Amino acid sequence: MSTLSQASIIAIIGALTADELAKIRKKDSQLWKGRQWKSDTIITTASRAQGNDNEVKVDSFEWMSIASRVVDFFQLDSTGLEDYLLRVSSLGEWAEVVQTSREQGSKDITFSSSGSSGQPKKCSQRWDDLYREAEYFASYLGDNLGDNDAQIKRVISAVPPHHIYGFIFSVLLPEVMSVPVIRGLKAFTLTQGQRLANGDLLVGFPGWYRQLAQANVGFPQQAHAVCSSGPVASDVLQQLHQQGLSQIIEVYGSSETSGLGVRIMRDGWYELLPRWQRRDLEHVVDISTNDSVAVPDDLEWRDERHFKPLARKDHAVQVNGYNVYPKRIAALMAEHPSIKEARVRLIESDSDSGLKALIVAEQQALNMPTEALIAQVQSWLAEKLDDAEMPRKFAVSGDVPVNDMGKEIDWDLQADLMSR
Repeated sequence: MSTLSQASIIAIIGALTADELAKIRKKDSQLWKGRQWKSDTIITTASRAQGNDNEVKVDSFEWMSIASRVVDFFQLDSTGLEDYLLRVSSLGEWAEVVQTSREQGSKDITFSSSGSSGQPKKCSQRWDDLYREAEYFASYLGDNLGDNDAQIKRVISAVPPHHIYGFIFSVLLPEVMSVPVIRGLKAFTLTQGQRLANGDLLVGFPGWYRQLAQANVGFPQQAHAVCSSGPVASDVLQQLHQQGLSQIIEVYGSSETSGLGVRIMRDGWYELLPRWQRRDLEHVVDISTNDSVAVPDDLEWRDERHFKPLARKDHAVQVNGYNVYPKRIAALMAEHPSIKEARVRLIESDSDSGLKALIVAEQQALNMPTEALIAQVQSWLAEKLDDAEMPRKFAVSGDVPVNDMGKEIDWDLQADLMSR
């Protein structure tokens, strides 16, 4: 099986660094996630900094947190080389430590779930399985993209490479196919600037494709796209086709399972990847190991190889490619001294996306101007939630609105039942 290139390892380390700093320094999260990470980028403490542009100054806690993320992801502790990350500073040197560890047998990768319901769950995936999956998708794309002009010549990824979906499609797939990859801000700029070319493969998530549809971005005739973390809405898909995008291939899976299924036709049936076979309605079996794995959603099965997701079992919803948990966010909001209880839901709108929240205020807080209460709550939440978890719309009420049978209703749909 192939090894990871140094460039790919540096991209992953940079993404892990950005993700960790964004969690610690929430107010600067977009700054870190938009940064370009290079081999000469240096992670250093303020006391050792030289004042160069390529330096990222961190405190000792942040340094250890970043190093721990790298150790976990590449399983460096299995070869005992994890301490070497504390002896060197540049991402290029960190990548050399990772390469040495992999040469000594540390091949498998540990991904983390979003962690929106509490602590992120660590999910170890075997390297051989991941690489075979990338080889499968390379073959799948070759078989389904038509003539030679449509074959993949470049990958344009809006998905971070340390997520399992981004790892397979923006790290392994380009290496398997020997094509270049453009990530992050450059990928966004290239796409929105309408500088794509025939043979480009976009790697994105439903929210990004909605943004491209709303911005009326044009696409070359032989550009293609792949999407995971949820289906692309029918109206978005239709608009993207009108804007010239050839097709969107949808991949179904999770951090626990990696890819499970794939489909090209919107609202069609997903086909199980060759690695899997159905055991029963709620489980699939890894053919090579005979391990049984629970599927993340309730599924409808057409036959032994084809299925459709019906609803998530963990009650997560998708926001910009991330799993977020509305009930957890509502429970957190209820800890605010001005809030009696809260409700959080996904915005169900063709023109908007994200979460909305209902603040059921304590009596004394109802005397505050609505805008002031919402601003207070937003500022409080900003220190506790990631960007994808932060509600984009807020409403305030004295009670949770219910219908005439006492069942809770969507506050946007029954505004006349809202009261202050």
